[in-house]
Amino acid sequence: MELQLGKFTVELAEGMGCSMKAVREKGGVTEYEFAFSWTADNAAADDGFKISWEDMVPGVLYKWDARCNLHRDTSAHWDDAFSSMISSLAPVTCYFDGEGINSYCWALSECRKLVTLRNGINDQFGNLIPYFSFHTGQFTNQYAATVVLRIDRRPVSLQQAVADVASWWEHSCGMKPLGVPADAKAPLYSFWYSYHQGVDEKTVEEKCRWAKDLGFDICIVDDGWQTDNNLGSYGYCGDWIPAPSKLPDMAGHVKRVHDIGMKYILWYSVPLMGYHSMYYPRFREMLLRDDPGLTAGVLDPRYREVREFLVDTYKKALREWDLDGFKLDFIDCWHGHPDNAPYNNNMDIPALQDAVDVCMTSIVEELTAIKPDLLLEFRQGYIGPHMKRFGNMFRVGDCAGNYLKNRASILDLRMLMGNQAVHSDMLMMCPAEKVENNAQQIISCMFGVLQYSGRMEEMTRELAEMSVFWLNFLKAHRPLLLEGELTAYEPHLLYTWAKSTLGSECAVGVYAIDKCVKPDAVDTIYIANGCSGSRILLELTGTYRVRVLDCRGREVSDGVRAFDGITALAVPGGGLAVLAK
Repeated sequence: MELQLGKFTVELAEGMGCSMKAVREKGGVTEYEFAFSWTADNAAADDGFKISWEDMVPGVLYKWDARCNLHRDTSAHWDDAFSSMISSLAPVTCYFDGEGINSYCWALSECRKLVTLRNGINDQFGNLIPYFSFHTGQFTNQYAATVVLRIDRRPVSLQQAVADVASWWEHSCGMKPLGVPADAKAPLYSFWYSYHQGVDEKTVEEKCRWAKDLGFDICIVDDGWQTDNNLGSYGYCGDWIPAPSKLPDMAGHVKRVHDIGMKYILWYSVPLMGYHSMYYPRFREMLLRDDPGLTAGVLDPRYREVREFLVDTYKKALREWDLDGFKLDFIDCWHGHPDNAPYNNNMDIPALQDAVDVCMTSIVEELTAIKPDLLLEFRQGYIGPHMKRFGNMFRVGDCAGNYLKNRASILDLRMLMGNQAVHSDMLMMCPAEKVENNAQQIISCMFGVLQYSGRMEEMTRELAEMSVFWLNFLKAHRPLLLEGELTAYEPHLLYTWAKSTLGSECAVGVYAIDKCVKPDAVDTIYIANGCSGSRILLELTGTYRVRVLDCRGREVSDGVRAFDGITALAVPGGGLAVLAK
């Protein structure tokens, strides 16, 4: 049946109710508070609510949502649904115009439960007809819920509209993020793209010495430490015992890396229990589902024994090996899936979403009680406000060699993540590539935390010089790049340039040939040429000393220039211009 509440149409089953509890409006932002109710029979049948509405909105040229896709196009009303829950994405969508100005940004306060959102344009009248829906069976012993729909029509930037949603979740909806240690924003060396599963103590320790010489102080040892099988399977995940042939003395190995001056982060695929692991028979009946493509089952956190196993595993590793952090991977395998196992009486938490919350809360509380400044890295698929309660490093999803994805996703995630550290996907740094192009990879990531994964033994002198130059720049200007006032331009073109200003300094990244940029006219301006053109167009007024450096930090020119409007400045691809008043 249907219920009409103002402009909202509510579809619901017999026995269910919905009312508009409150409507609050302030400065172009309207919050609609819905009160939902249902019966035990509705919950047993897993009946659902669907709330839809229509709005005629000017300036709807492009669309952004929490999937952070590379396409920004709009869709017809019968297309483009996605789901959000605690461990997958976030319930927010923003329409914007050709200048990157918000036209219509809507978000939900319900970020734990499984909610489906659909966006689209009516293919007959051109108006927006969004909806959201959820089912009642996931609300354990609960027969009422309140959900707030927040709609923002302010003519502010896409960045501000999305950032204000993130702030609303934190301050009005009670999803307070985990603290961020200073090291969470330090560039790090990853062993994944460089060595994949071929890691052992000799390789890691030798390469950590080289990484330290380049300027890195943190490493991540990824998949492979737990298995002698290097064929890419997850079938050996779950026991989390170092492979004796690779790491016969894990505590001693970590200490030797510490003695080099590097912190040590270790990878775990949190919910995966491999078919070939010794613990698989123990947990065979406690799987959320099987995933033959991963050669593993997905552990079901609705079982107390599963949660305790995961917590104890990480606590033991932290205490015995003195790790500095964990790369907790595959958490987004805990999502709504048709093959998920039904509830049974051996589970102590009926709803998957609640079990994920309890599991992750226990992991973080137990581990940070041992080491308060622990580093916890998550991946782009699980970036919602509840995940910010559990992680302090959020990495762009896997995109090996993809400059565009790394840049766009970093700038997208910066909108959502507030003070949490946003990390690039690992840079491969192919030595056969032109060193100028490899420099552009780093410039594409300069407004995030750099993860670097070049093979050390294949590094040329030119690549090493470039890496050291740009790494030193990122480290020297970390507050400016990561904590300044960031503005990214032309989101519909995946950001052609961006700038960050802090105090008397401004840093600019340029990502399109002959794109005219407008840095703030502060005392010192850094302009990084992140494209293959050999000049930069900038709109600036004033007299500056201008030093131009190539991608390896070698001086190209040095002199005084008077700027009066739009000016061309010769800067080689991958290079840097430093302007000082």
